[in-house]
Amino acid sequence: MHDFILTLEDLSTKAIGNVEALFAQANGFMGVRASWPVRTPEATPGSFVNGFYESHEIIYGENAYGYAKEHETMVKLFDFRSLELAVYGQVFDRLISEERALHMDQGILHESFVYATAVGHELQIDLESFTSHAKRDTYAQKWTIKALNFSGNLSVKTAAHHLVAESDDEFDPRIREASADLIFEGNRLTTRHSGLSLYSEFSSVDQQFDLAEGESISFENFYRLSRENHFEPVDYEDLKKQQAVIFEEFWKVSDILIEGDVQLQKGIRLNLYHLFNSAGRDGVTNFGAKGLTGVGYEGHYFWDTEMYLLPFFIFTQPDIAKNLLTYRLQKLPLAKERAAELDFKGALFPWRGISGRETSAYYPAGTAQFHINGDIAYAFSLYEKVTGDHDFIEKSKEVIYETARFWQSFGFFSERGFEIHEVTGPDEYTALVNNNYYTNKMAQHNLAYAAELAKRFGEHVQEAADWQEAADKIYLGYDQECLLTKQDDSALDKQVWDFAGTPKENYPLLLHYHPIKIYKHQVLKQADTLLAHMLYPVDLAQQARDFDYYEPLTTHDSSLSKAIHGIIASRLGRDEAAYQFFADSAIMDMVDGQGNASHGIHAANMGGSWLGLIYGFAGLEFENGKPVFHNHLPASIQKMSFKIKVKGQVETYTFTQEERNV
Repeated sequence: MHDFILTLEDLSTKAIGNVEALFAQANGFMGVRASWPVRTPEATPGSFVNGFYESHEIIYGENAYGYAKEHETMVKLFDFRSLELAVYGQVFDRLISEERALHMDQGILHESFVYATAVGHELQIDLESFTSHAKRDTYAQKWTIKALNFSGNLSVKTAAHHLVAESDDEFDPRIREASADLIFEGNRLTTRHSGLSLYSEFSSVDQQFDLAEGESISFENFYRLSRENHFEPVDYEDLKKQQAVIFEEFWKVSDILIEGDVQLQKGIRLNLYHLFNSAGRDGVTNFGAKGLTGVGYEGHYFWDTEMYLLPFFIFTQPDIAKNLLTYRLQKLPLAKERAAELDFKGALFPWRGISGRETSAYYPAGTAQFHINGDIAYAFSLYEKVTGDHDFIEKSKEVIYETARFWQSFGFFSERGFEIHEVTGPDEYTALVNNNYYTNKMAQHNLAYAAELAKRFGEHVQEAADWQEAADKIYLGYDQECLLTKQDDSALDKQVWDFAGTPKENYPLLLHYHPIKIYKHQVLKQADTLLAHMLYPVDLAQQARDFDYYEPLTTHDSSLSKAIHGIIASRLGRDEAAYQFFADSAIMDMVDGQGNASHGIHAANMGGSWLGLIYGFAGLEFENGKPVFHNHLPASIQKMSFKIKVKGQVETYTFTQEERNV
């Protein structure tokens, strides 16, 4: 079971921030970073509750109508993992060694640390811990402390330390300080501005123990947070057994076996482990871009959920998928308010945020990414196609209708067809363009799906006809001379970015160049037209031409990019490229491929690695509404086996080199 265990040796960098994120534990409600047990300035401990955020007014130097009004930032709550140890007045604060083993098959983290005092007394700290999936309000710990080379009276203190905000001079728009000035009233804690409350119940230790050399003590701690002031009694061993059962059931359906590459096998399991841990399950929370493992992107929910994460859940954990979709249904009234505020009909879901309100202060790369509407509609349709849960779609159909109404209001008919102007597609290095191919394809599907549902339920007859007409006449740009799909109307007319003259240290470009410099060039942050081709395949010759044109222009500065390129490369039979793109995706956080794993896992990329295996190597496509597969295994992988659940039936699929499609 070694490839179900993550150790420090699996990481390319053992910087504490990276370790804290990758060994973090979560259960969809609560997340805890794996910080050192003795507090130190280098560490960035934290615990989080999904959907628990503080808000602050956005101050614009030049404001305008309809701009987002407030920041929303997931709160970094407490350090649950630190303890204070002393003997003879000497503090154990010098780390001698550490070992960590994240047992992904059981959902339990085992750690061992040796600490010393300034005069050389040494002790060993063993910590077994987990965020309970059976009782999601509970983070459970079992400590064992052993005197290695001394005898004496050992002072032990544990507590939940509230984390206060600290300034951070690092320039990176992807992160933001996440601590908050909370109001504490008994066991209730409340944010000052957003007015959200949690209740706590903490066990702690403050004792002295007489230890002989070689002797040890053990104790258990429970740190509990809930939106309700009620905590049922818990037992450590019972919770531990329940945790193992839950993860056993998870892996039965969700595991993917890969023969031929041990590192990739562990990498994909780590990715699936974190996906399972950070997904909201209550219908009122979703999945932050960094899960519940760090402060990156302020804990915001993006289109990542619908396009990169939900396929995994839809095919393996449909109940979780349903809860994530229910979040969008619950936020529909706010989406309708947002569309009306911008003087359009229907509903416009926010590009980023937690509460359901738009929080992006930079609208060209925020609000203008209207494709979020189409992404959400796509996820609902994929859920229905795979699960056959028509009752849920009937309850949720207003999401599809209202997003279709937005497209009908926002777009317009011209001599070329139904056009959609002034949008930003997935490629955030190209903003406010006309007829972004991906956006128009997603809108086309959204409109057609709405028309289909209206016909099915015998309602909105005239609107359905209008939606279908817009879908049928959607304008999709194409250059007849170059035989290329146009990412947008101006995509092929701009000057190509000077890649040869751009030093390696100037990537990602967003940290080194003003947006206007980037926008005026042909340069892509991530897959855009190719993502549309992944979802709605055109003939292979066209996919090949578009791949050969757009991939060299792509920086892959977004972690969402490489998995999609790998899927297209798989379809084209370009094994080496497909394998490398997938490998980079599968182990991205293990090797810190983006250079910021300390901010939290790259959840969308983790979902993308599943897409890379299932849509890429296994060649999943839909024909007549049913999944079909095409074996595109690269030479480096001898065998791959996985399960998916379609309409309640779990099927196992195995692919080998001998059966490969050529």
